[in-house]
Amino acid sequence: MTKPTHKVSHEGDIIRIDGKPTRMEYMVRDAFWAHGRAIVLLDPHAFLDNPAFGAARRKSRKPVQNLRAYSPAGEMLWQAEQPEFADHYYRIESREPLVALSFSAYRCDIDPESGHILRKTFLK
Repeated sequence: MTKPTHKVSHEGDIIRIDGKPTRMEYMVRDAFWAHGRAIVLLDPHAFLDNPAFGAARRKSRKPVQNLRAYSPAGEMLWQAEQPEFADHYYRIESREPLVALSFSAYRCDIDPESGHILRKTFLK
């Protein structure tokens, strides 16, 4: 018996899980179903080019968390841990296992259950 899978698509700042739209606060670079959840990579340039985000980031000192997981109902389950404070992800290298590449040249194996980094390798 095969596991049921969900269909995930994206256009602009909208992801659709089984046709149900959910608006993200930034443009979506990639979105797919893996590990029983929708994995969404928000476009890092949208974060970094937004002047309001830059001001808020300086005030709050929160890192950019642009790799996220959502339930079939569109509820956020986690935001992935960053390899460095001022880093962000720009590409998904592998969906299963979940591996993302960061701007600061880290290859990160991400735990799909929690968003924590299981292993990070510096590539430079």
